Amino acid sequence: MRYNSPVTQLVLVAITIILATGMRRLLENYLMQWTPDNENLGYNRYLPAGITACFSGFIGIFLVNLIGFRYIFVFYTITNIIYASSMFVIYQHGTSNFHTGAMILTIIGYYPSRVATLVIVLAYPGEKWKARALAAFLIIEYLTTTIGDTITFKSLGHSNASQRYGYAIAYLCVSCFVPFIALGIAPSHQIVRSNGVYLLSPETNFKTEVRELAKLFISRHMLLLLPYMYSYPMLFALANMQLPDATLTLMFDIGKLFILFAGQLLDVQCASRRVRGIVTCSLMIVFFAISLGTTTAVRIYKYDISGIDVTWSQDKINSFVVQAVITQQHAMLMAVLFFAGIVTGMVEMFGYWVMGTLTNDLKSSARFVGTYHSMMAIGGLVGFRVGKGVGIFHLVTVGYYTAASLTVISFVMVFFVVRRIPETNNWSLGSIAAGHNLSDSTSDKSAEIIATVVDVKHHHTHPSQV
Repeated sequence: MRYNSPVTQLVLVAITIILATGMRRLLENYLMQWTPDNENLGYNRYLPAGITACFSGFIGIFLVNLIGFRYIFVFYTITNIIYASSMFVIYQHGTSNFHTGAMILTIIGYYPSRVATLVIVLAYPGEKWKARALAAFLIIEYLTTTIGDTITFKSLGHSNASQRYGYAIAYLCVSCFVPFIALGIAPSHQIVRSNGVYLLSPETNFKTEVRELAKLFISRHMLLLLPYMYSYPMLFALANMQLPDATLTLMFDIGKLFILFAGQLLDVQCASRRVRGIVTCSLMIVFFAISLGTTTAVRIYKYDISGIDVTWSQDKINSFVVQAVITQQHAMLMAVLFFAGIVTGMVEMFGYWVMGTLTNDLKSSARFVGTYHSMMAIGGLVGFRVGKGVGIFHLVTVGYYTAASLTVISFVMVFFVVRRIPETNNWSLGSIAAGHNLSDSTSDKSAEIIATVVDVKHHHTHPSQV
């Protein structure tokens, strides 16, 4: 394989993500002996981490478009070294102050690297492999989380501190090696497809990025996609989806793996891209309806909580309610979390896939992806803050119904976007900003688009290919 081919670069990015994000998700809860729970809930408990997550997606836009992929991944892998070192410090000195700072720093490095990863995955693979490549990269996080949660639950209360210390040292050693792999990730303007055509990655600057990002927020596509970006994370947060035991956690994690089927469905070539998008969107809506129905049923069910003592603290009462729910509705809870996992994975992957159909320009793709990241984090954090103090599982609030209604509306809005996606991405960035697709263009506009594509090929083709 050529060094500057899309396949080689995807492999390098995958190895970097596996050894950085994958290793962290695999070992973090085990080494710290934390009970696994969903990530946004942790951000809610520690508000600065949540606020950092909300802004990091937007920061990632500027870093991807102005600095480039290589330095983002190198910085992220260095933050992982610092994070791994903080665990080492905890075992050595028993203090967590350094770990708290390292966690914030890792979040700052993680989100821009995730924006960069998804921009690469949307731009580098061929059209027939785009959705499956996207699913594969998301699975790296999901699967390592699942394995890590399994290891953690089996070790809680039974693991040996010296054994965990040994794993912490191994984690630190591996983390120190990863930046050298990240240095091998080539700049986007050097990537050449097998036909000799370079990727579309125009030059930009800070002022241009600010202007283009502002224009993006008033474009028709973004206005239709914005509710989709934050509504479901807000609903998930207001549903107060805690993961109180190993079986329920694994059901949620396993449900996320359904995106492998969704990726296959989006890439199958027996129908047009628009039809594949509509079918997948419809399937997602069906799973969402099942998830919403089972979640609401669990929350409004009348549980036997007569054993609660009025003198107990709120935390103790919530713990009692959780155990009552697990005891009385365990099978139903398994279904709730399984379908919640399916919908969570599909909402994320389908959103990225739709954005990938809107442009073949790396800079524009970064603006979509970074905005999506931040809006998801904002939706989740707002949902958790609004629902803070609400009893676990046993109360449906106005906020919950409002978020559910907004999510339904957002699915309808994204459905209209899918109905208008073109069959290929060979259309100009100007047509995106104007809200036109290829099928709506006049002959003059079509000629302009064709001229744009030809011009790109003319300026980015090896002499041997001319």
